[in-house]
Amino acid sequence: MKTRLLIAAAALALFATPALAASTTVEFASDSGTTTIVVFDANGTASVNGAEPGPYTIDQAAKKICGAVNGQELCVTFGEMGAEVGFTTTYENTAGDKGKATITAVSQ
Repeated sequence: MKTRLLIAAAALALFATPALAASTTVEFASDSGTTTIVVFDANGTASVNGAEPGPYTIDQAAKKICGAVNGQELCVTFGEMGAEVGFTTTYENTAGDKGKATITAVSQ
């Protein structure tokens, strides 16, 4: 659960959500072979694999997104920032997971 929320938070930081987008969907493919889908909404919440959404914060200058899980802060840092469908970059989170993150959908 911590890893999922962290990935979600990181995704938002990495992928500067388009200003007018209602939501941005990001697929996280970890080096360990796990795939996680995170939907970032413009209202400041993110849902991981269809679970209940939770809040996140973004530090675009640091290319980082953070969220709290069970009272513990988790953060994800991205290699680059992007906003278009098909954009792919590397990510690493404070739980030690890393891999590639790809924007798969953007809705208005």
